[in-house]
Amino acid sequence: MITSVQDPTSIAARVLDAMPFAVIGLSRRDTVSFVNPAAETLLQRSAPLLRGRPLTDLLPTDAPLLDFIGRARREGGVMSARSIRVGSPHIAPIDLDVSASPDGDDGGLVLTFLPITRNTQDETNAEVNAFAQIARMLGHEVKNPLAGIVGAAQLLARQASDEQQPLLSLIREEGARIHRIVDRFTAFETFFSPRTRITNVHIVLDSVIDLAKASFGANARFDLLYDPSLPEIEVDPDHLHEAALNLVKNAVEAVGNANKQARISVATRYRAGFRFAGRDGPRARGALEISVTDNGPGVPETTVARVFEPFFTTKSGGAGIGLAVVAEIMQAHGGFVVLDNSASGASLRLLFPMTRQKGAAK
Repeated sequence: MITSVQDPTSIAARVLDAMPFAVIGLSRRDTVSFVNPAAETLLQRSAPLLRGRPLTDLLPTDAPLLDFIGRARREGGVMSARSIRVGSPHIAPIDLDVSASPDGDDGGLVLTFLPITRNTQDETNAEVNAFAQIARMLGHEVKNPLAGIVGAAQLLARQASDEQQPLLSLIREEGARIHRIVDRFTAFETFFSPRTRITNVHIVLDSVIDLAKASFGANARFDLLYDPSLPEIEVDPDHLHEAALNLVKNAVEAVGNANKQARISVATRYRAGFRFAGRDGPRARGALEISVTDNGPGVPETTVARVFEPFFTTKSGGAGIGLAVVAEIMQAHGGFVVLDNSASGASLRLLFPMTRQKGAAK
């Protein structure tokens, strides 16, 4: 707990002081309880002047960081957001990646601020050009065998039994989705460029579950708890598919080699009173929530704060990309992802802005 390391001679305090990035501890009333030297530099004040002061005294009332903290308070669990601007008349503006973690049982909160690495313009342009060249080559090599796979599935469908048709249809649909992803990849689009359209999230989730049952989740049990009254929302369906697939795959793998069947719950619901801040003020009230919950052992407490970091993983052979992609997709859609962790399993929740009136799903 951050609030337990006020003794400057404690090991925890010395470790936090040595960290190259800013760490701020907040009380349950959002007064500053701890800052390390990097946070003193960020806030342009010394620790004695910061401790006990409300964060609202240091930042403008419309500061994105305050909105982020408010969401973290409402949602609980660990929350991460990219490129949040921290600045005031006394603080030089800077964009930072921020994470919030609960601090014990007394309502405290720990904020960590990581710099967004930027190369020089020339270096960046060179890297972009090199990456674009690799992307085009990779896209060409992927599309050729992909076309063969989809073509073979179409030929098989002419002679397949009724029981085999759903699997062949799944192959064709996933082949088409991969083709779209490759097209976007070779055009050097990232998940920060969603192609949104009005989408029924349940249709996308059903497609994800079908794919899971046919592959990595063949032995898992899936409980679908959908709210049928939810409206369609404006979202990129391919990005939603990618985010949900990553969460479901992560949930199945979380149970791992435990001596029990993986049981995955996929639920949707409407969250009233939710505010999403936009550049011109509140952009939406209310959220559509998609949650994926597993019955695994939960995320180790020592790694909870890092689960959304790119390339960080605790799995043997894991790449550490899945949850980082989910966080990037949610940021691009103006929403966010929240982790609720316990020893009886973890739950990851996606919260999308509701831009249409709540009503019956089409």
